[in-house]
Amino acid sequence: MRKWKIGLLGAVVMSGVMLAPVFMTGATSGAVSDRTPAVRDPIVEADPDYIAFQVGNSYGVKEHARYALGGSVKPFVDESSRVQVPLRAAGEGIGLTVTFDEGTQLATLTDGKLTATLTVGIPQMTVGEEIIDLPTAPVVQDGSTYIPARALENIGGWSLEYLPDDKGGYIIFKTSPDADVTAEVSNLLGASTTQYLAGGLLVRSGSDKALAHGTEVSFSGMATFDDDTSLYFPLVESVEAMGGTVAVTGGKAEVQLGDRTASLDIEKNTATVDRSPEAGENFALHELESVIYVSDDLLAALLGMHKTVLGDGVIAFTVAALDGYPDQEEALRARGAALAEQKPKVSVPEAEHYVALTFDDGPTGQSEGLTARLLTALNERGAHATFFMCGYRVKDFHAVLDRYLEEGHEMGNHTMDHKSLTKLSVSGIHEQVDGNSELIESYAGEKPTVMRPTGGAYNDTVKAEMEKSGLPIILWSLDTLDWQSRDAASVERKILNNVQDGDIILMHDLYESTYTGVLNAVDKLKDQGYAFVTVSELAAIKGVTLEPGKVYTSFR
Repeated sequence: MRKWKIGLLGAVVMSGVMLAPVFMTGATSGAVSDRTPAVRDPIVEADPDYIAFQVGNSYGVKEHARYALGGSVKPFVDESSRVQVPLRAAGEGIGLTVTFDEGTQLATLTDGKLTATLTVGIPQMTVGEEIIDLPTAPVVQDGSTYIPARALENIGGWSLEYLPDDKGGYIIFKTSPDADVTAEVSNLLGASTTQYLAGGLLVRSGSDKALAHGTEVSFSGMATFDDDTSLYFPLVESVEAMGGTVAVTGGKAEVQLGDRTASLDIEKNTATVDRSPEAGENFALHELESVIYVSDDLLAALLGMHKTVLGDGVIAFTVAALDGYPDQEEALRARGAALAEQKPKVSVPEAEHYVALTFDDGPTGQSEGLTARLLTALNERGAHATFFMCGYRVKDFHAVLDRYLEEGHEMGNHTMDHKSLTKLSVSGIHEQVDGNSELIESYAGEKPTVMRPTGGAYNDTVKAEMEKSGLPIILWSLDTLDWQSRDAASVERKILNNVQDGDIILMHDLYESTYTGVLNAVDKLKDQGYAFVTVSELAAIKGVTLEPGKVYTSFR
């Protein structure tokens, strides 16, 4: 890129803002470039002494006050990882006259002496008689023109300070590089959405998911719910999601979250938070299926956070106050509204005996193929199963993936390419397993909850890495050998002659013989008092909590 000494306005085009270095340093403009900005006399009087913007915010700061940028104007990060600022707001903010010709898409900036022109879509700028290369082209978005933030750096002594999103996402143009105005800018524009999420909890009524510290967590099927006055949250799951602990004994719950403590008397419906009694009307308690739910006001007190009701059933608990920052409120509302609705709980039938049907190496066929027909047949019989899928099969036969969870089945991971994990490096193990989980999620909306290693082969390394991946290792106690016999009568006989309560039965949804044999066995075993459930359901029925990295062969 060429640099020209053609007057003060020429400094407009020095470079574009590349975000990667800034994210690493979180420092001022000097950390974003290897050059030392020249010290220049101001083109215009230093009034105001700074102007500021924020990525994703429709407000800016000028003369130490917040003002609306107008319309849908918001600074943003483009596809080349450069910060783009609104041409008119930024140019006029530092005292330049800015015009834009809609017909020619030509922008003009002038201080009355020198004139600069830029054309949308062209990475160049003309200053006087000189043409200067830009690192990226001006763009028009939602009817407004934007230019790289760095393009305005050091016009007449103005310097740029950019703070990445995790530090506020602020874009500050200052007359004095050493001036520290971040606190005032933060107060006027608010923290970034990323900052609010990083320290807070975002929930939605009807969802059993939440965003805790910016990461989606599950409340283990326990959805938040509302009544006429409050939104209610599962106490243990909410506090643990934020890094705290809850001990429930004898009708009382003791909460520890950092240096905050609380005591809840469930029977008396009272609470003491950091030795300060909470008013009874603020402490609402519901106990559903032995799960303790607390009201939004009480949870805010337990967390020591600000509560903001955002609409659409979304509530944000944040370290810093959110009220008064409409762009952040809307961004958080949208994030919360996207949290998945709780899926209807699948009822487990009462039975004398329970077994888990499992199928490996699928799926097979499209919407009318073998796996699809098997799902339909199981549904007709009220039977659930666990399907351990291979990624290379999912790529070809993914038409049925939206049916598994909807019809009460469980998704399992059987590696991407059916490779033996004991022969792979640690990175290879994660490529096979985590890559497959992500692939399945892309089609089904959720990741598998259990895994089965190829051939049932595992070692200490596999166990350790599956613990990191959050997946219990599921083997089997009854092998039908359906892959070997390819005979329906043999599959049926293997099951009927060997099945016991708590068994995990191994099959493959690859063969017509398996389809026929297992359905015949299911029909006969139902008459003997058997019910057919997923692996996780079977574990719960038998009082076993599945743990990532642990190996399970049956629940007899």
